Order: sequence, then structure tokens, then C-alpha cells
Amino acid sequence: MSGKFKKYFTMSFDDGITQDARIMDICRKYGMPCTFNINTSLFGVNWPWVGEMVGKPGLSHQRFTEEEIRAGVYNGFDVEVHTLNHPSLARNYGDDKAQIIHEVLDDFKNIEALTGIAPAGMAYPGGCEHDTSPFVIDTILENTPVRFARLAVPPKDPDAFALPERFMRWYPSSSFVFIDNCRTLATSFIEAVPEDRDLLLYLWGHGYDLDSENLWDAFEEIVAMLAKAPDVICVSNADLYRIFKDKIPS
Repeated sequence: MSGKFKKYFTMSFDDGITQDARIMDICRKYGMPCTFNINTSLFGVNWPWVGEMVGKPGLSHQRFTEEEIRAGVYNGFDVEVHTLNHPSLARNYGDDKAQIIHEVLDDFKNIEALTGIAPAGMAYPGGCEHDTSPFVIDTILENTPVRFARLAVPPKDPDAFALPERFMRWYPSSSFVFIDNCRTLATSFIEAVPEDRDLLLYLWGHGYDLDSENLWDAFEEIVAMLAKAPDVICVSNADLYRIFKDKIPS
């Protein structure tokens, strides 16, 4: 890649569910990094209500077991925090500092013990702006090693392909639920020229999203497009954080 500025692509999937295995197969096929955010107090748990919530009764939301994680199901991929039990940190705990620390720090410690690699960040359960708060962010920064946290909603006034202003309020570009938007963004991103700043495309989702609407072929198409683009640097969430941690505050 020539020029001062660069284009980065990153993506992540939440909950540590068994559809992640198919996602990883596709990523390996194209040499694509990916981040997975897991809950280490919910190993082996199935949430049938998720399928009912999206109008797809019977849709699997089966999490990997602790034994599968320990055996290396995520080997070669970035595994980050999603809290122990998937609560909304702000709505469930408010200003309960001890409980926020417990959910985040213990998940961090469990992931490090199971994978041998310390996480760098997390994804907020729920992922809406009301699922976090300045108190939650300060508590995490002051009491855990976590230094980035992804929301699940795009910014209200998005700057196309902008890097985060703060890593602890990291807005993604789009969710794979909106697959047509993801395809449009990917196409525009590949065509974009980073003339005066670095550019970032961040797509995220759940593996069950791809099952629910049979989006697997479209997902693979997007991954292939970005992996093959000669001037797109594909990185995990943790990689992107490490590249920019001295330029962007947590």
C-alpha cells in the first residue's frame, strides 16, 4: 500500500455460540482475522428465547462448552470479553462498582486462563448507548486491563469509515443483520482512497444472525471481497487497538 494513510477492516461476533465454528472456517479460507466476544459463566448454555425474539423459533443459540474453549476451538482468533453473564452493565448495575468489576475482570481472567492470551477489550452486552455510561467506562478503565469496548449501534451522525474517537465507545459501521448495507459499505470502502486520514470499516454480528436469514453466502462474499482487496489491511479488534492506542484515547 502506498501513501501515508491506510484502510483497515475489522469484524467481531458476540456470545461464543457454535455458529462461530462456521464463521472461523470461512475466515480461515480467506486468511481473515476475526474477534469473538464470549461470556465465561454461560458455557454450554442454550437461549431458545433468542430465536423466539427474532421470529425464528428453534433457532440455535448454543454456546460452546468450557471444554471446547479449553481445547482450542478459537485457536488463531482474537477472543475478547463480553462479561461473565451478559448483563447490561449500566441498566443492571448502575453505580454498583463491585458488580461491574466482577463481570468484566473475571471474564477477562477466565479468557486469559482458558486461551493463554490476555484480552485487550470487550463488547458491551446489549450494546446500546444506555447499556454503558461514563461511570461504567471509568470503573472498567480504573479497575481492569480492558481498554476498548464496542457498542452494537452505529453513531447517530456517522463519519463514513471513521476511526473511533474513544476506544471505550467504539461504534461499528454496521451489523451483518443489515447485509445489504454491509455489502454496500464494503464496496464503497474498497473503492475509497484514504487521502487525508486512515479509514476503518467495522462490521459485527452474531452467528445466529447468519443462520436466521440464511446470510452465509452473502457473508462469505463480503469476507472474500475485503480479504482480496490489495489495499485493505484486515485486522482483529485487538490488532486495531494496538495500532492506534497511542493516538486514540480509551
